[in-house]
Amino acid sequence: MRAVGAGHVLFALGFAVVGAIGLAAHDFVLSQQPVPAGIPWRETLACASGALLLVTAVGLLVPRAARLAALVLAAYLLLWVLVLELPRAVANPQVVGYWLGVGEDLTLATGGWIIFCAIAGRNDSSVRAARVLFGLALLPIGFSHFYYLKETVALIPSWLPFRSFLACLTGAAHIAAGSAIALGIAPRLAATLEAVMESLFTLIVWVTAVITAPTHREGWVNLFISTALSAAAWAVAESFRDQPSAFARSNDPSS
Repeated sequence: MRAVGAGHVLFALGFAVVGAIGLAAHDFVLSQQPVPAGIPWRETLACASGALLLVTAVGLLVPRAARLAALVLAAYLLLWVLVLELPRAVANPQVVGYWLGVGEDLTLATGGWIIFCAIAGRNDSSVRAARVLFGLALLPIGFSHFYYLKETVALIPSWLPFRSFLACLTGAAHIAAGSAIALGIAPRLAATLEAVMESLFTLIVWVTAVITAPTHREGWVNLFISTALSAAAWAVAESFRDQPSAFARSNDPSS
């Protein structure tokens, strides 16, 4: 198993807390899990989901269990995309919010896969495919900042100036980073900047929300799912760590 990176640790922390909250609440607590209200055995499934998130997240930090835990968690996150998010987005392509859900869940699933590959010591075509999908997943996230500008501005704490500008700037940054990663244009830099921005968003928006309303469950859930989203970006950036830059390759006499 390779050295544990920041993305690995934050991913585990984010899903451990979210899983624990879901288990305690006997409910699906994530907007990223749009499970229909009338589904049979909903409470049982919610508890099973929370337990799965908690167990696999803790397992990520146990060397002997980390590989299996990462594989199961990545597969479960991909299931969210394929079963919960993508069908409703395809059925209602005009609804930007549904594509936002696809984008958020896909960044989590690809981040989970890249963490699994890092643990397993893999650097194959599946890693490269996951990076491209991660980049593409950022595009609807960025576009949603413009389409839902009023809602995005409302998330930004009132003590920050130029909130509309910041909402548009971060939306454009998501799109720019996603395009660069998907197209392989300075992808490590793009992924690192995306991770920094996601982390700042987590600290500024959701830590503020929790401080403002510490008893609201939704704020805590959003804080730690945002932590996991940031972690996915850090994992993508870290996946380029052992890959030489284009400049280094062009100056390598053996190439």
